[in-house]
Amino acid sequence: MEVINILRKYLTAFVAAFVLVLVTAVPVQASRIRSDALTAGHQLAEIMNLVLTQYVGEPVTTLELKEAAIRGMTEILDQYSIFLSSDEMRRFSESVTGRIRTGIGIRMALMQDGRAVVAVVFSNSPAYRVGMLSGDVLMYIDGESVEGMTLDLISTIVTNPETERVTIEVDREGESYTFDILKEEIVTPTVTVYALDDIPEADEITANLRRYRRIHISSVGLNTGEDLETVLQELHDEGIQGIILDLRGNTGGYLEPTIDIANLLVPRGVVLQTVNQGGNRRVYSSTLRNAPFENIVVLVDRFTASAAEVIASALQDSGVATVVGEVTFGKGLVQSVYGMRTGGALKLTTEEYFRRSGEAINDVGVIPDILVENTPGIRMPDAVLRVGIEVLLGISD
Repeated sequence: MEVINILRKYLTAFVAAFVLVLVTAVPVQASRIRSDALTAGHQLAEIMNLVLTQYVGEPVTTLELKEAAIRGMTEILDQYSIFLSSDEMRRFSESVTGRIRTGIGIRMALMQDGRAVVAVVFSNSPAYRVGMLSGDVLMYIDGESVEGMTLDLISTIVTNPETERVTIEVDREGESYTFDILKEEIVTPTVTVYALDDIPEADEITANLRRYRRIHISSVGLNTGEDLETVLQELHDEGIQGIILDLRGNTGGYLEPTIDIANLLVPRGVVLQTVNQGGNRRVYSSTLRNAPFENIVVLVDRFTASAAEVIASALQDSGVATVVGEVTFGKGLVQSVYGMRTGGALKLTTEEYFRRSGEAINDVGVIPDILVENTPGIRMPDAVLRVGIEVLLGISD
């Protein structure tokens, strides 16, 4: 009975947290859902007790069974709803704040077909130095296939601090490449500013580019809004006249900092609208009087997703920016993270969002004003950036 009571404590706590997602239902329905969930929890406790006391295979722990049961529930949901163990939750938090204790210097995305692909290779990182490229599809890590793995699990394996090296096999346009990579401590700010007058893409452009900058936002972390505010103030103090906002490879992040960013860039009006399970709509708006610069160009690619799509679409719909690049990923769903009293967290899709114009982004993406195919490989001339510079200067066809 002691084992049953322990299991019931775990599962009751989990079910109680899970039921919080459903509180928007009418009271009678919520009461029924809670009752059904608790009944299921007791049944799971009985099954786990049988496994722990009767199973003669490889021994398993209560924690392993609990996490396996939760992960099994999320398998029938969308690809973004997953359970994160305590370690996975820590790594997830580090990835969206731009600080990773150990890693190889890449940002990954999950494509619609379920494959994990390299979205960004950070300059001068271990992955950059061995020749890994944006667009590489991950196949094997240390000899183990990544098929069916979540991005969080892949990240956990790659950044495992207990190992100094990692071997990654990728598919690049039908050819296989294997990289043996020595890990390092990776610290990547989410907001980085670059000059435009010292890059190959500007060699043949005669206009003076000293009064323009490229701002790359790699992800939307908790402090990204504050960091961007500091950068914009510095650029104003320098007399900068226009910016290229580079959102390529930005797979998203937190909702609240997204609104903070919009309040720095998007003139007053709706930024996005969200709708939850019960049909309740929330509207997020910008209170900014005017855009910070007269000339703004936004760069996007097929890895630009979620929060980054909100920013790109709001700038496009407000008419203050020209969007250049590829059609974006098309992830118009909001995930809420629910910490579990028994450890770990549930990342659950709880809302769909719609752009400033009211149109959907999910499975649609943001369609650029000027379509430019992204250059395959970070060492090749950057065609998207080149066009972005021409648009910024008003010399584009």
